[in-house]
Amino acid sequence: MKNIIFDVDDTLYDLMEAFEKAHKEFFADKTKEDCEELFKRSRTYSDEAFYMAREGKISHDEEFAYRIQKTYKDSGIEVSKEEAKQFEERYRYHQKHIHVPEGIKTLLSECKKQGKTMGVLTNGTALHQGKKLENLQLSKWFDEDKMFISDVIGFTKPNVKAFQIVQEKMNLNPEETWFVGDTFEVDVVGAKNAGWHVIWFNHRKRPMPEGDIRPDIEVRTVEKLMDVITK
Repeated sequence: MKNIIFDVDDTLYDLMEAFEKAHKEFFADKTKEDCEELFKRSRTYSDEAFYMAREGKISHDEEFAYRIQKTYKDSGIEVSKEEAKQFEERYRYHQKHIHVPEGIKTLLSECKKQGKTMGVLTNGTALHQGKKLENLQLSKWFDEDKMFISDVIGFTKPNVKAFQIVQEKMNLNPEETWFVGDTFEVDVVGAKNAGWHVIWFNHRKRPMPEGDIRPDIEVRTVEKLMDVITK
């Protein structure tokens, strides 16, 4: 694998960690539902809210509240706007302390050692995603001009144009380029439609959606991801 572009959220770090800590502070005593199931549901609603905001159906300020209210409503818990705001404040606080897990650090360091061309493509705002990239200290492995945020480049995954801009800016041959991401509908679909190869990092063990699009490789552990990319 010559060129490897990575997603960020729940690929290069554990996105559930901040959610789980906020959940324990606010709603753990109100539901017996498994936190990972809540988190996976929140990710679905997060993507839904993200695109609704881009289309002007809800405001950017309403994105997070929509996600939290819908997630917990499915568990029979009505979350007020004020509660959603408090949850978001604690979630953002915990996100300031996110880190790249040791296994992913080893993977990125090995890729760099092997001389692979590496980049990042992530959805989100310049403010929030930019702060994440900084907190994660991704500049240890990625050049600043090879970390792309959707709102900065003007196109959002799974839009093929987002991948094409990265391809153009980094002068990549799509036949030699692999994308690594955790979200099928956004990462796998977008990259495959762009003509790239894809590793679906399905560590949340989600079912494969129906349809003609399939990842080239599916892995569920960091160890397997390391084997596939470096060996």
